[in-house]
Amino acid sequence: MKYDLSDKQDRKRFVARCNALLKKQRTNIELLDESNRTLNQNSYLHVICRILAIETGVTEKYVKDIYFKQLANPDIFITTSTDPISGTEIQYLRSTASLTTEEMNKAINTFRHWSEDNGYYLPEANPSDDGTYIFATEQDAAAFHKAEIEASKFEQYI
Repeated sequence: MKYDLSDKQDRKRFVARCNALLKKQRTNIELLDESNRTLNQNSYLHVICRILAIETGVTEKYVKDIYFKQLANPDIFITTSTDPISGTEIQYLRSTASLTTEEMNKAINTFRHWSEDNGYYLPEANPSDDGTYIFATEQDAAAFHKAEIEASKFEQYI
């Protein structure tokens, strides 16, 4: 649930929700602030993952997990821990939801450069508040719209 704490009604709802959780004697509550990656950043990431998926013929999930997280940004996404029973080291992928805005910007820019180094151009865009994208160049807009057209061809099979 998101609360705009500058709004008087939202502040009241926030306090009421906190009191309700305290009353239920909840012992573990996580509050996330605005420093986490934005929904627009997440939407843009999914757009460029879809574009690369179409270009390479793999799934969007594969692009996000393998290309975006493991190959382009291992320093941000690959974390390790030790299994308490076996003592073996386990690697797992961090979620984009836990990233800060700055980390997400860095990860997306690194991914775009990594893709370009591997022969795939991903359009540069700034998602606007209304859900549309503002492209840096006409080439970027054309690449995005081409990917949308290609994606619509496959939607009938999903």
